Amino acid sequence: MNVLITSGGGAKGAFSVGALRQLMTTTGIRSFDLISGTSTGALIAAMVAAGKIPEVTDIYLSNSNADILNKQNAIDNIINNKPYLYDTTPLENQIRQQMTDDAWNTIRQSASILCLNAVCLQTGRLSIFSSRPIQASIHYDSLVINSSEMLIKSLQSSSNQAVFMPPVTIGDRQYVDGGNREVVPTRAVVTNLPSGEEHRIYILSNNPDTQQPGSDNYTGLLDVLMRAVTIFIQEVRENDLEVLRNFQHNATAPVKVFYISPEAELDPDFPTGLRFDRLLMQAWMKQGQLRAKAILEQYPGGNW
Repeated sequence: MNVLITSGGGAKGAFSVGALRQLMTTTGIRSFDLISGTSTGALIAAMVAAGKIPEVTDIYLSNSNADILNKQNAIDNIINNKPYLYDTTPLENQIRQQMTDDAWNTIRQSASILCLNAVCLQTGRLSIFSSRPIQASIHYDSLVINSSEMLIKSLQSSSNQAVFMPPVTIGDRQYVDGGNREVVPTRAVVTNLPSGEEHRIYILSNNPDTQQPGSDNYTGLLDVLMRAVTIFIQEVRENDLEVLRNFQHNATAPVKVFYISPEAELDPDFPTGLRFDRLLMQAWMKQGQLRAKAILEQYPGGNW
């Protein structure tokens, strides 16, 4: 089976889009048996499942912050019990523009299984929204997407970073960014791949493989916050990859893993990925393309 895993990272998803385009060019793959995405990676995953590669490229090359977020007055939101710093109506509008009934029908009828990761605030558990029923697991709750509206809500749930962006209500529960539990969404993959078969797993990560050195001294409130976020993302990412390593180690048939990530932090000042700068995203997309080309050519059997 061919598997695609797309990580969280906000605007840094441009790196994944560049890597994805190169991956499809180099390997000739046009669809995947299983696609698992978190946050910005969920948006990319859904676009891949819907066959919208040109569209997802345009999105990451043309958007600015105003096309994604409306900044709010933090004090007003605290006083009025609004648990977020940014209104995400522009992002919702873009998701609705792409995830139409036709797009949902393409995803639903596809042979691919699409998995989108979020976290439920009420249970604290990883919640996986999938285009078809998936295997149950003690590590997550699973919910089957049954309409284009639920697909839209699932994508909002997966991509809305807690505190920065509003929780999304589905049924009687609230959901936030899946990156709180899985930055690189591996749980759905290892649980749903058949044993005894050969698998090729392509991971597109927007964060470097190793923790980057920090500053000599942190004095500003935001500087400390952003450094803490970077450390948190690194810890979650390492745990995610360990899940996949254990699966690969115990597999009875070859599991070839192609791990494509930047060599350094793409945007050290904004580890949340909430800086949608067109020139930066253009550079990151090119970097993703070159990085994927190098890895796929140098390691035809996988680089793990």
